[in-house]
Amino acid sequence: MMKRAAIAALVCLSACSGRGVDGPGIETVRETSQIIDMPGLIEPPVLVSIVPIATAQEIPRDCSAPVEESCNAIDDDCDGVIDDGCGYGTGLLQVTASWDTGADIDLYVTGPLGDTLSFQRPSTPSGARVDHSGRGDCVDMPNPQIENIRWVGARPIDGIYEVEVHYWGECLGSGGPTLVTLSVGVGRRIAGQYRQSLLPGERIRVLRFVIQ
Repeated sequence: MMKRAAIAALVCLSACSGRGVDGPGIETVRETSQIIDMPGLIEPPVLVSIVPIATAQEIPRDCSAPVEESCNAIDDDCDGVIDDGCGYGTGLLQVTASWDTGADIDLYVTGPLGDTLSFQRPSTPSGARVDHSGRGDCVDMPNPQIENIRWVGARPIDGIYEVEVHYWGECLGSGGPTLVTLSVGVGRRIAGQYRQSLLPGERIRVLRFVIQ
């Protein structure tokens, strides 16, 4: 009961404000090909609710005929892991973004304590990490139109999480209106998949979800 009361109180709080963006540097690009499984002794988090903004389009999830996994921020093969085999990892909580132009898009996830994961702060002591930070056409790299944030080892804190995307800039003349795909995985289950259109310079909080 105390846990539910605490989460209810968190839901009533206003959204945490985002931090300024100075622009990503090449040294912030972090990748890993290792998928770290959930420790057996850690109880996986459970999704309480997920609420997108009105302009976000939900992507229907049809697992009647799974297909081969692609690196597109979608769980194509319906195994509960987003983009497995693409060179970045999963965990107790995973948020992945992809986009359809050569622009540089940044993913931000703010946790219940107000700490924001992004290319600017790629890890926290609680086990959260940015393990892939795409740069679009600005940098020649694997999967340049993907950003991935995950929690491994320690259990994510109960409460509200907010997911934002920021159109940092166009690259080599490639950009314009961009469609961003966002997926959230909680405890190896897909909590939601959405698409949101972004214009140059826009930073939008696309969704909010609660775990316990």
